[in-house]
Amino acid sequence: MRYPKGSIQLNQSRDLPLLRQILHSEYTTHSQLFEFMRLNHYERSRKSFDWRLRRLMDRGLVRRQTMQGCTGEFVYSVAGGAAMLLQDMGEYCLVGRDRFNGKEAERSVLHAIGLNEIQLSALRAGLLVRWIGSMEIRSQNELTGFGYVKDYDAVVTVRTEAGDQRFALEYERSPKPIRFYRDIAAALGREAHVSHVLYLVSNYDLLQFISGFFRNSQCHVFFGLVKDWHAQLLEMPVSCCPGTRCIRLRETLGVGTERPELAATAR
Repeated sequence: MRYPKGSIQLNQSRDLPLLRQILHSEYTTHSQLFEFMRLNHYERSRKSFDWRLRRLMDRGLVRRQTMQGCTGEFVYSVAGGAAMLLQDMGEYCLVGRDRFNGKEAERSVLHAIGLNEIQLSALRAGLLVRWIGSMEIRSQNELTGFGYVKDYDAVVTVRTEAGDQRFALEYERSPKPIRFYRDIAAALGREAHVSHVLYLVSNYDLLQFISGFFRNSQCHVFFGLVKDWHAQLLEMPVSCCPGTRCIRLRETLGVGTERPELAATAR
């Protein structure tokens, strides 16, 4: 069968998984994208991967851009037509406005790249069962009547000795306005879909600042440093609010319905 000049026949086992990964990462570097494909067993050859990605760019399905001050690599995102194509094929996603334009562009890219690294750390260790990204969460929140109380950065399921454990993830690189955290702390008391929320932050001062707003939260909210996640994963130290001693993340995921600060004190 002959195809019109300039068209592309998408490979179900290689092209579509690659497009889906770029879509759900929102922004990703070249090395991150190859590692996602390799760890998920879609691609083994770097040469083959480079050819495939270049082919998708040439057909206008993938965008490659540089962001000053972001990384030393190209940053990739799906073009609007590819996002619509994937949506038509059943992907749970909301394709938002173009965040490469405007003042928030660099911040959005750095946040996405940081989240990719958090996900890749769990993938490398064989701990990751499922990663529901922010795009899928936004879709559920906006289009259905049974969404989460906020647009989390991800909802993560990991393997533990006690079985699969699930938690919502928030990745904070810099502080937001005080009213933002107060609203979240109030909303988490109504959360019905997850019982644990993990905040990964860039430094200890930010951890102290954010955690103070969740002292009386009815949800199990824990705070830790992103560098500790990369180094220790489920063994990383976390705390539930200022003044409480740190415990391992693995232990917090087994906490039941008791108040988190009491559970931490009891251990």
